[in-house]
Amino acid sequence: MKAYRFLRVASVILLSIIAVYICRYTFSFKAEYPIMDLDKGWTVTINSKTYEDVDITRLYEVLDSKLARDDRVSMWTTLPDDGDIPFPVIQIKTRYSTLSCYLDDILIYENGLMAYANDEFLGKRYHFISLPSDYAGKTVRFDMYVSEKNAFNSFESIKVGSQPDVEGQLTHSNIQIIITGFFMLAFGLAFLCITLFFITAVHEVVTLLIGSLFCIFMGTYILCYYNVLSMFMDAPHETLIEYMTLYTMVPFCYIMLYLMQHVENKKLYLIVASIGCLIPVMQYILHFAFGIHLKVTLPVYHVDGLVGFGLVLYYAQKNFRKRDIPNGDMIQMAGLLAFTACATIHLGIYVLGSMHIQIYLPLAKGIISLGCLYFATCQLANYLVNITEAYATKKENMSLTHLAYADGLTNLANRAKSDSFLESLNDSEDDYCIISIDLNGLKAVNDKFGHIAGDRYITDFAKVLGNTFGDDTFKARIGGDEFLVIIRDSSVVDVSALIERMNSALNVMNALYPDYHRSVATGYAYRHECEGKGSHEVYLLADQRMYELKRKMHEDLGIHTRL
Repeated sequence: MKAYRFLRVASVILLSIIAVYICRYTFSFKAEYPIMDLDKGWTVTINSKTYEDVDITRLYEVLDSKLARDDRVSMWTTLPDDGDIPFPVIQIKTRYSTLSCYLDDILIYENGLMAYANDEFLGKRYHFISLPSDYAGKTVRFDMYVSEKNAFNSFESIKVGSQPDVEGQLTHSNIQIIITGFFMLAFGLAFLCITLFFITAVHEVVTLLIGSLFCIFMGTYILCYYNVLSMFMDAPHETLIEYMTLYTMVPFCYIMLYLMQHVENKKLYLIVASIGCLIPVMQYILHFAFGIHLKVTLPVYHVDGLVGFGLVLYYAQKNFRKRDIPNGDMIQMAGLLAFTACATIHLGIYVLGSMHIQIYLPLAKGIISLGCLYFATCQLANYLVNITEAYATKKENMSLTHLAYADGLTNLANRAKSDSFLESLNDSEDDYCIISIDLNGLKAVNDKFGHIAGDRYITDFAKVLGNTFGDDTFKARIGGDEFLVIIRDSSVVDVSALIERMNSALNVMNALYPDYHRSVATGYAYRHECEGKGSHEVYLLADQRMYELKRKMHEDLGIHTRL
């Protein structure tokens, strides 16, 4: 069994890895014109200090200390001649700083100065700055004012090339993030709608709803973290959404754990969870009410996240060891563990990067994509398990209900069901008709031919009854040889004609199987005949008329002797 579970988990991981690499390598890209990396040979001035021949991807090597707010960073270099490139642009990514771009001391681009002057939040973004066609040999200079402490200590590679090529290369380098992010958004929205649609059929609906929202926030976070949306929205908005979705991850984990787990010490758990959920709320308050930007309090959230991951790890090992939660929750727990583990590794890569230990960037993207896709796969599996179990439970309940309210021999409704149906008629406005039916000579058949023949007599009549009266008519066996038919809308039905047809069907059966004679006595009554009375009185009137007919048949035809 353990080997089977391991194989199942390994299969999901393998499929997720394959999906990640398909995303990365299926959508190939080849630039039509050269794209140059402007990494080396920059002159950098930080406040009043100037550094020559700087590699801007390793700017931290010349920094004496961490950058602080209001620090001014300028850097310039000479643009190379790369031939005739249409629509030339220069691509640069800034982090929490303004940007002014000069070409031979002529301002050609600026961003964020007004927000910086108003002490507003400046985020991260890619800038695509158009260059004139004769840019070669000119000096490009970037001036930046830092808006956050330790805003950056290096730059991503600055590129020059044709705008379609530069943007295409950036898109291709983030293709797996783009596909994963938008997939998680679409998946989460779709399953949110599906779960709400089947809200009455799924027992673990709250867990599934939280999981669907979690998928939406995951997709939004990774798209904003890698600045995929910076070409479509303002940097402060994108970065703000990045932090806000990031800071909801731990509360989501606490909520999902509480819904899935049998928490032994609920008081202690709720205290820890409340603190863990309160931290992001306080970060939002500090940002929006007091201007302490979300980036400043990021280390506090990292600690909160590690505590949350520790709790997920603790409960996951307990679940997999004791099997103490349902199968659906086990599956979702595996997805939550995988995501939190990948998110923790992703955090480790981020911390190592801040310590100038560079990690292969596609690895970081692959890790977070793997965690998201694995969680989505488990969310889908959990949903299918819940739907399957709900369907099985519904079938079982229907079966038990059928056993409780169905006659075991004829499969018609039994007396309990007929009593309930008669009671419901009292709330109806229909002019219904109740037909009381009694088999003639059943005891004699049992005495002469045995109870098997008597049972066959009953089941044969039940078939005739079903063929005579449609599915919209209530039919029941309420005793050994007693039957009941209720027609809700009797105004459009000729009851006498239906009874004649039933008797004709019995006569045909008598001709084909003449071992014994089959016949019934019937009596019927309408609601309007018992004005102001209930269904029980209508039934009694029908039953009285049936017995009158039965007595007449016995007297006139001697049915009890013709077997």
